[in-house]
Amino acid sequence: MLCALGAVGMGVIGGGIASGQLPMNFAVSGQSFIGTFGAVDGDGITVYPRAVDTAAGSRPSIAVKVDSARLSDVCLSTVARGLPLIGDVTMFARVPGTGLTAETLVVDVASVNGSVDVNDVRLGVDASATGEVQGRATAPAMVGASHASATSSEIIALTATHASLTNLIVSAEAVDHSC
Repeated sequence: MLCALGAVGMGVIGGGIASGQLPMNFAVSGQSFIGTFGAVDGDGITVYPRAVDTAAGSRPSIAVKVDSARLSDVCLSTVARGLPLIGDVTMFARVPGTGLTAETLVVDVASVNGSVDVNDVRLGVDASATGEVQGRATAPAMVGASHASATSSEIIALTATHASLTNLIVSAEAVDHSC
C-alpha cells in the first residue's frame, strides 16, 4: 500500500515537471555530465573562459551564456560508479523532439563538439563592457543568432532563469555508459 502511494506521488510530481508546471533542479555535486543535442538554436550568445567552483574543487571551463535557447533531442547523463550491491548506475534525463526551451541559460563546459552557424560575431570584446559577466573573466566571443547541430559536450554546471521541458524522461540504468 505504501509503495503504491509513493508511486502515485512520484507520478504526479513527474507529470508536473514534464508539463513545466513544477520547477526542476538538475544538479550533480562536483561531477560533470554528458549532454548531447540534435540541434541548438540560440539568441544573444556570449562565450568566455573562467573557473567554476564545484564540490570537487575549482575547474577550468568555457562559459556559454544564451539569452534564449531552443534545443531538440536532448540527452543528459551522468554515471555513479561503484554503488554498493548495484555497481555502476547511469542517470539519464531525455527530452525527445523540440521540447526544451530555456531563458538566460548558462552552461559551463569542459568541451563542446559539433557544427555551428553563427551571426554577428564579436571577438575580443572586454567582458566587463557587456554588462553580462560577474566576477573575473577574460574577453568573450559574442554572437547573435546561431544554430548548432549534432552537438555533444562535457557539462560542469548548468543554470537557467526559466526552462520548459515537454515530454521529459528521467531514468536510471545499471550500466556505465552515457548519451
